[in-house]
Amino acid sequence: MNKKNLKYSAKIRTESTQSFANFQQEILRSEMLISYLDVGNILISENKNDAKQYFTSIYDHVYNPKIVKKSLNNNLENFLNVEFYEIHLSSMIYVNTIDNFTTYFKDILSEVVLAKPQILKSQESEKLDFILSHESMDDLINSIASKKIEELFYKGIEDIEKFFKTRLNIDIFKNKEQKENTNFYIKQRNLTVHNRRKVSKEFAKQFPGFENQIGKHLNFKFDYVSKVNLILFNFLADIDQEISQKFKLKIINSKN
Repeated sequence: MNKKNLKYSAKIRTESTQSFANFQQEILRSEMLISYLDVGNILISENKNDAKQYFTSIYDHVYNPKIVKKSLNNNLENFLNVEFYEIHLSSMIYVNTIDNFTTYFKDILSEVVLAKPQILKSQESEKLDFILSHESMDDLINSIASKKIEELFYKGIEDIEKFFKTRLNIDIFKNKEQKENTNFYIKQRNLTVHNRRKVSKEFAKQFPGFENQIGKHLNFKFDYVSKVNLILFNFLADIDQEISQKFKLKIINSKN
């Protein structure tokens, strides 16, 4: 685990849309959690005896205490080291990061649609019961926008790119590397959620570097998650500025 302060070359945005502000808050929370775990690990190592006593006392009430005590005695050093949980915790934080990333697009699309509703015009129709389930037009627009972006992210990165290009006239990916990286991050998230991180043949086919990893598991680390956080933060910082200026969206001051 990185023992240094988690400081990165993130782009400074004092003003942004509400969508980006929400995204930024979640990213900061993830980074603070990683720092919290780092600090906790250091303090536990400096107060090992107290930590051992407290940790074992938690399980005094457990049924069949002999088995529990034996497991604690044999594995206590591991149980009190954050590295024992790093893959599990990193996976959880990583999934939250990607979900936070995709949610930004749902949110910003809703902001754009509210400013320019005609963007959603199409040959598609909505059922009457779906329309009537909303209390206001704004709620309906938000729901349609969310549903549309969910469909896009389920289909793949090409559909997202095409939608923003044809409907918003915005190229969300400025180069091939951005597009490929984003696709990879999303597919890693899907593999983590739907296949317990186990590399499938389909995943390896799409990403040849994993051909020898079929059946094995993706092993996330805290520093990797922080790296992805930084990349996605800087990526959306530019996109948000472009979209907000193009559609004259409401801007908030992040210092407030």
